[in-house]
Amino acid sequence: MGVTIKDVAKEAKVSIATVSYVINNKGNVTDETKEKVLKAVKKLGYQPNLSARNLVGQKSNLIGVLIPNWGDADRLSEGNKDNFNFDNPFYGNILNSIESLSTKEGYSILLIGSTITADKVKNIILQRDLDGLIIIGALPKLIDNLSEIKIPIVLIDSYTKQEKFYKVGIDDEYGGYIATKHLLDLGHKEIGLISGELIEDGVDMERFKGYKRALLERNLPIKEENICNVGVSMEGGYHGVEELLKQNQQLTAIFSTADIMSMGIYKKLNELKFKIPEDISIVSFDNFPYTEFLHPSLSTVSQPVFLKGRQAAEVLIDLIAGDRVDNQTLTLPIELIKRDSVKRL
Repeated sequence: MGVTIKDVAKEAKVSIATVSYVINNKGNVTDETKEKVLKAVKKLGYQPNLSARNLVGQKSNLIGVLIPNWGDADRLSEGNKDNFNFDNPFYGNILNSIESLSTKEGYSILLIGSTITADKVKNIILQRDLDGLIIIGALPKLIDNLSEIKIPIVLIDSYTKQEKFYKVGIDDEYGGYIATKHLLDLGHKEIGLISGELIEDGVDMERFKGYKRALLERNLPIKEENICNVGVSMEGGYHGVEELLKQNQQLTAIFSTADIMSMGIYKKLNELKFKIPEDISIVSFDNFPYTEFLHPSLSTVSQPVFLKGRQAAEVLIDLIAGDRVDNQTLTLPIELIKRDSVKRL
């Protein structure tokens, strides 16, 4: 049997109620008594019972973060790995920012994979007594099924119409527009698109809309052979660009909706003896640090990935505390970073 609150009280020579006050940061306890209790907790290795805390209405100081898995049927194509999507630095940056702020504010993080069902997510929320939840990405079925959950939920990179949720993101449609317009302004007309799966409420769908808007402004058609949807990974970009070039050998430029895919694009084009940008120009999306050090350096739409996670955590912690949050949708700024992967025709 593990260490109990009664054991801590006995070791510290205080009442069980006093130990409870110290652990839950409640009541009037002197600094001397608090120190005695905390020393006893540390000495005995006591772990508070989360379920018991839930029964007395205390916060768990635990935030759930739901992150996409490879193999998620709602998001990704077949053949991907069934694990957390850490191949893409986007998710590492997001989690780093959420964790760093949450820890500073006294919260711990519980990582949840998005391949589980909404019912299982609800069970986790109840069993672990989560104070709040952050969901990363567009997961329409899951999000719809969580609309009645009582704890605050903040979404990152979702365009859901559900009014309950708070959202943090960027203007992805505009990002797709300025990327494609940059290519058009330099004389390109046959512009390919390599993106993730175009799903409802997702960022790739919005970037695709921006791609279409830029072409239609120039009275250029949206050609099916110029579009390739793949898994958002280096492998996706690697195989996608080969497929795209088979579909249309007249392409002079490509808009890739994620830097991680552009890495694969670079490798495959090098193998095929295509020179960037002499033979084909590329504009990407994210602006991760490595893009500046590719050869040639990669032109890309810069989004504040770290700030996304930090702002989502700030909003959620404010909601948990019962503070008023005026902006239900927070849209962060983006900009096009022009480097050496694009040439004028």
